[in-house]
Amino acid sequence: MMVPAHQQTEDLLGFDSSKQQQQSVIATNATVSITRSPSIAPNIVGLGKIEPSALGDNINSQLQPKRKVIYVPTYSCNGGLDTKFNHYSRQAKPSHLHSLLTPDEYEREITMLNEKIKKTRQKKLDIALLATGALMIPLALWFPRHSKQEKRKRKLIEEGVWEFNERMAMDNRSVRMVWNRSKVIGTGESFLTIEESDVKTTASGSRANRMGDIKKMD
Repeated sequence: MMVPAHQQTEDLLGFDSSKQQQQSVIATNATVSITRSPSIAPNIVGLGKIEPSALGDNINSQLQPKRKVIYVPTYSCNGGLDTKFNHYSRQAKPSHLHSLLTPDEYEREITMLNEKIKKTRQKKLDIALLATGALMIPLALWFPRHSKQEKRKRKLIEEGVWEFNERMAMDNRSVRMVWNRSKVIGTGESFLTIEESDVKTTASGSRANRMGDIKKMD
């Protein structure tokens, strides 16, 4: 029986062509199987670390409209010992006020708040104590007075904020004032904002209860 020349060559080289062809077919099937089977698909770096809920939250945050916020600036007064809220609407950030308030409304409200906290400013006695502060004894008297004034100022600002929000609620307007305390939000300084409210508040509740809530915040 005559053996084909190419088969003789393959036998001499030490491998079987029929086995090689079979392995090639198996390898081809395995490749197709890997491509079509999602269970053994190659992993994408970092894909397993992304939670589905995190992806959904990111998309939702991008779709949700940003709340309108007006930042009320301040400036120094009383020889740099105190600060006031700037009542000029053109100095607000942004100056167009997001149409939450009219310029006249903004200036009236901020002026009322400044008048409310005016009584907590440094007095002549405080200035005199600071002027002689090199003696240390006047400073020891000034610090308790200053601390008491700052605490009273904070309470009056909170009270003014409640009064503003009550007026807006009575007018059925979705606008609120917020005193962002540095100790609460973790910033260097406290600041005042007027914001768009998601839910219209009601003017129900006694004034005494509201003042009690302010005291609790201290």
